[in-house]
Amino acid sequence: MEQLRVLEFYSGIGGMHYGLQESGVDFQVIQSFDINTNANLNYKYTFIEDSSQKNIESYSVEDLEGFKANAWLMSPPCQPFTRLGLQKDDQDNRTNSFFHLLDVLTKLKVPPTYILIENVFGFAKKGSSNTRDHLLDTLIKMNYSFQEFHLSPQQFGLPNQRLRYFCIAKRNGKLNFNKGEKEENEEEEVENKKEENKLNNDNSNNKDENRYDFIKILDHIPGYAFHTTLEECDEISNYFDKDLTDEELYEKYKVPHNLLLSKGMLFDIKQKDSKTSNCVTKSYGKFIEGTGSIIQMDNNFKADINDTKSLIPLKLRYFSPKEITRLHGFPEEFKFSPKLTTIQCYRLIGNSLNVKIVSELLKVLVIPNEEQ
Repeated sequence: MEQLRVLEFYSGIGGMHYGLQESGVDFQVIQSFDINTNANLNYKYTFIEDSSQKNIESYSVEDLEGFKANAWLMSPPCQPFTRLGLQKDDQDNRTNSFFHLLDVLTKLKVPPTYILIENVFGFAKKGSSNTRDHLLDTLIKMNYSFQEFHLSPQQFGLPNQRLRYFCIAKRNGKLNFNKGEKEENEEEEVENKKEENKLNNDNSNNKDENRYDFIKILDHIPGYAFHTTLEECDEISNYFDKDLTDEELYEKYKVPHNLLLSKGMLFDIKQKDSKTSNCVTKSYGKFIEGTGSIIQMDNNFKADINDTKSLIPLKLRYFSPKEITRLHGFPEEFKFSPKLTTIQCYRLIGNSLNVKIVSELLKVLVIPNEEQ
């Protein structure tokens, strides 16, 4: 198996890099790219390598050709596809760099053999994602075999709900699925539809919807032996920081009492033996509703839904940044730069991805079946 020469676009804190590392493939990250100063600070702290902070749109075909990469990994900005981001899709300027990469891809003399993309669930919302349509148009035009997924860490044993869109693509070759578990005729149907779309796309008068709604987005990895239910997941306490006592963790990350009294009933509260936790967003620790779970450190008390004062004895705290990275599958060696504040760390984690899922998809994408 050839070494992967990787361009890591929208590199953040290095989730794709760690996914490569955890997958066991032979790889070299030729260059990482991100415009976020704090993300690049931590990337260098972790990998001793500088990420390029240049706007991706400033890279020409010749520039990207010069890296001689055979793999592109990317997690484009998710805001154009989220509820809070107004779901403006391709009308949001934050998609411009991704469209630029897709345009460059069609002009490369030697396109990358492998592509992996991660984004929020809404990236592939049926009938309303022009960005996804353009991605699939490009993959088909460039003769990539591809498969899309909606996957969550809970399926891989991690007590965390973070449903995300993934797409893996391989040029001039088949993906390495266990055919025994892939739905019969599904691949043939997709291939036939690809050919149909090649003929029809240019002549279609309806450019705004549904061209690829027929393609099944899988909710599992075919042939993957390790599927877990909620009951089989670890307790969240297994992901706690071990260098501090429960009391010390509470004191360091406790939810302020004034916030509990004013907004307490909006929090998603998990006990230490819970086997799930909600998705942490970049607003964790700053805003409340829908930004992630908090932990009840004292299980001897119960809250009264009509009395926010009853929340005080529960000793409610936030997850630490390190605890969240464990839930995201980052290895224990990962650390945050001491130059970053806790809130800055939360923002970086909220924009990151799950290392475990990426590593398993890379195995499917790159490693032949007989070697898995």
